[in-house]
Amino acid sequence: MKIAKKEIIRAPIDEIMKYLFGVSKETLINMLNNLFNQKFNINSAAIIQTNSEFVDENFDVTRGDLFYRLIDESKTHNMHIELETRPNGNMTIRLLEYDIKKADENQRLENKRGVKRYVLPKSIVIHVVKGRSVPDFYEAEIVDIKADGTEEVIHRVVPVVKYWELTTADLIERKLYPLLPLQVFLLRGELKKYAKSKNKKAKQETIKKIKDMTEQIIIEAHKLAQEGKINEGDDDRIVTALDKLIKYLNKQYKFDNNLDREVDIVIESVFTRLERKGREENQTETAKKMILKNEPLDKIIEFSGLTERKISQIAKKLNKELVMD
Repeated sequence: MKIAKKEIIRAPIDEIMKYLFGVSKETLINMLNNLFNQKFNINSAAIIQTNSEFVDENFDVTRGDLFYRLIDESKTHNMHIELETRPNGNMTIRLLEYDIKKADENQRLENKRGVKRYVLPKSIVIHVVKGRSVPDFYEAEIVDIKADGTEEVIHRVVPVVKYWELTTADLIERKLYPLLPLQVFLLRGELKKYAKSKNKKAKQETIKKIKDMTEQIIIEAHKLAQEGKINEGDDDRIVTALDKLIKYLNKQYKFDNNLDREVDIVIESVFTRLERKGREENQTETAKKMILKNEPLDKIIEFSGLTERKISQIAKKLNKELVMD
């Protein structure tokens, strides 16, 4: 997007997205590997998020979404992700504009002598919301006509991810974990439709969908963290971004005064439940280890915090006799 120098107000969604993609290196590289069909080594590759704002001589600012520089096996890869929440007929030229500005910036930073070499980043567009005009890819031909009339043609194709076709299970299978909170955008049409509607039943059904989605994503993010598929803190970032996106959309469409509070209750309730479950699992594991080591019952009760009845049930499953003092 091109922004005049006097216009500095940005949609909160931009900041939410940047926060969301600030996940750990491993989680981020997993996502980039899938999006760009690469096999970067998670352990040895180095990655940084690079500048996405380009200021010209008139102090006008052009802002892209996300740019990354990744170095793997001594090779440098520049990648560019655009997130679109609505169809955009100017996307082909916008992509070219962003990528040329990034190539120019990289060329200046390298400061190599001789013929200037401009390397465009690998780009991809993620269209979040369904649109009939959204293509499978953005395609363009850049034609250089020589003095003798011959043409040199660069054929550029930028792939498109149609996010609305992906379920939560798809995102997890493809390791696109940072994209999980964007699922709420799939309900944007309903938020807009029922914001001023007198159909209370339809509005309550939409609220239930949002609450169920919130619960599902929190549970999935927690599970991913427990299984080591995402790093510590990534799950909290996913949940925080989801919460902010819901509240952003609710405010944007003036959907329901109670939605924010109801989502807060769901988040708190699920976290409490998961903490309790985790505590119980730890207690059970402690009891199992002590039973297998033939520790006395009173000691197992003291260290595990479980009741005699619960410990007896665990021992029965292990086919072990409890040792009494």
